[in-house]
Amino acid sequence: MRPHNTTFFALAAALLAMLAVPSAGSAAERKVPFGFFGTVLSQELTNPGQVSPETLDQQMASMARSGVESARYSMTWADTEIAPGAYNWERPDRIVAAAARHRIALLLNVLLTPTWASSRPEAEKPYIYPPENPADFGRFMTQMVRRYGPKGSFWALNPDLPRVPVRQWQIWNEQMAPWMWGPRPWAESYTLLLKSAYRAIHRADRGAKVTAGSLVAYYGLSQWGAMSQLYRAGAKGFFDAIAVHPFTSDPGSVRRTVDNTLLIIERVRARMRARGQGRVPIAVTELTWPASAGRIFEDKLLGIETTPSGQRKRLAAAYAGLARERRRLHLSRVYWYTWATEYDANSPGTDVTFRFSGLNRFAGGIFSPMPLLRAYARVAARYEGCRKGPDARVCLSG
Repeated sequence: MRPHNTTFFALAAALLAMLAVPSAGSAAERKVPFGFFGTVLSQELTNPGQVSPETLDQQMASMARSGVESARYSMTWADTEIAPGAYNWERPDRIVAAAARHRIALLLNVLLTPTWASSRPEAEKPYIYPPENPADFGRFMTQMVRRYGPKGSFWALNPDLPRVPVRQWQIWNEQMAPWMWGPRPWAESYTLLLKSAYRAIHRADRGAKVTAGSLVAYYGLSQWGAMSQLYRAGAKGFFDAIAVHPFTSDPGSVRRTVDNTLLIIERVRARMRARGQGRVPIAVTELTWPASAGRIFEDKLLGIETTPSGQRKRLAAAYAGLARERRRLHLSRVYWYTWATEYDANSPGTDVTFRFSGLNRFAGGIFSPMPLLRAYARVAARYEGCRKGPDARVCLSG
């Protein structure tokens, strides 16, 4: 994850027995659409140097058994197009193949500019600046769709895999915050990138869906304020969905925590309705409450920390509340952050607190299910209508 500041979390808070069935596809058997229950794929899982293909496959099977039907995978343009027109597909190939084997839908989140394309190649972090020529990013996204989309070369190269093409694409992440997007103000330059990507993706696959980068609170800017800035920059008509990170917490009440989470989304939706986009889907691309209370130094706290028990209660209550309100708010998917973390304050990483957020613990190369994963599986089975095996689209029978 990325570095954060305590202030914006405080601001967000202040502002604010299963029946077995043969198939997961019938609406009568389910309370949410396929893919509603998702998780973010953490670097602990996606780094080839840490995880073997066999372990990756085992973890994808565990996702399917736990009710995960969609996964958000953040991949970098910088690591993939290593020089103009020269591609290294190793990492995304691994993830797309593993997800396909277990028929888990992917939201492929693309971010970080190669130095060769950056508008600030001399900067300390050239990858957080948009490309000098937005068309370069459009051309890259065309290649992504041509590889992983419905007619993608990846499927021709791997005919034994279940054909689960990528149809959901997300452009950047938390671009209103300076840890992910260099230019200030942010909205105009980001919108240029979004437009280039949107046009390129839809030319390559008319049925694809483009999600704008995730909205997060940052200092005096709320998620709904960022939504308004996107509209003023001319982004309307260049996204098929909006992503929101509704980070907030009330340490004394699970119910108020969920109410505040919903309030953030409601306020984003209100800005969208005012622009005639009341039915454009919202995806919650990161939902989490790290179980790091009492386990990290006070100067590392972000305002959303809780205990392991509080974490489980918030996960279950939040998914129940979001599922209950999904039609009214036009919610499409909700991704828990994240599949696996170290649960160790001394481990490498950016944000200490988020190292206590995984559904699994990753230590010594081993993934160990946390009680949190059982809580996730229970609530997923309740709303998906059944429990699953290693195929995310098939319910267990008997």
